[in-house]
Amino acid sequence: MPTLRIGTWNVEYAAGVDRNALRRERLVAEAADVWVLTETHDDLDLSPSHCALSTVQRPTGRVGGRWTTIWTRWPVVESIAVDDPIRTVAAVLRSPVGDVLVYGTVLPWGTDPGPAGTSRGWTEMDRVLPLQLAEWRRLLERRSGMPLVVAGDLNMNLGGPHYYGTTRARRALWAGLADIGLTCASGTERVPAGALRHPHIDHIIVPAEWMAGSRVASAWEGEIDGMKLSDHSGLVVEVTV
Repeated sequence: MPTLRIGTWNVEYAAGVDRNALRRERLVAEAADVWVLTETHDDLDLSPSHCALSTVQRPTGRVGGRWTTIWTRWPVVESIAVDDPIRTVAAVLRSPVGDVLVYGTVLPWGTDPGPAGTSRGWTEMDRVLPLQLAEWRRLLERRSGMPLVVAGDLNMNLGGPHYYGTTRARRALWAGLADIGLTCASGTERVPAGALRHPHIDHIIVPAEWMAGSRVASAWEGEIDGMKLSDHSGLVVEVTV
């Protein structure tokens, strides 16, 4: 039976030549078929083993900065137009089990000011999450029967003690996923014991029917060999379909 490996990591803008060498070393060692990297930069390059599909240039920061990049060793069948090309990117990829729709995202954080720069608290999450849930539903409806994988920085822990995010966003996410036949394969309780110091906020969402064959294969802190590479931990989910 085919096994798929999908990973996600917020790499904190992928700054620094030495740090990127260590980030790349970790990514290569994890051998994921698909990576959804967030808060990333074109300098963190995984070619020639993977090809990239990225959001547009971040409005602020260095040239080449991206909120989200999908790196895939699977062939790209189609690049999908998304509602928010600054934060999200999507594509149909040809996996060993057939075509899979992959959607990479960064959901708003606690102090995200929003496009107008006036949002406060978690109001931007309250605005954006329902929009993305609706977009995931539309993508599934337009490609009936095609599995959808959503991955990236969701800015909330799912399971375990409260660490980051809001109760209302977590409830809205779980309810919305259940309504469209998706679930989170990277909940806190699924991470290998002792791998992380705190509940993680970056996740991989898969079709509910994949859940029985899925596991968190690896998780790591953002500090490697004494060097801080990110303020987020990363993880890989392995799915046997």
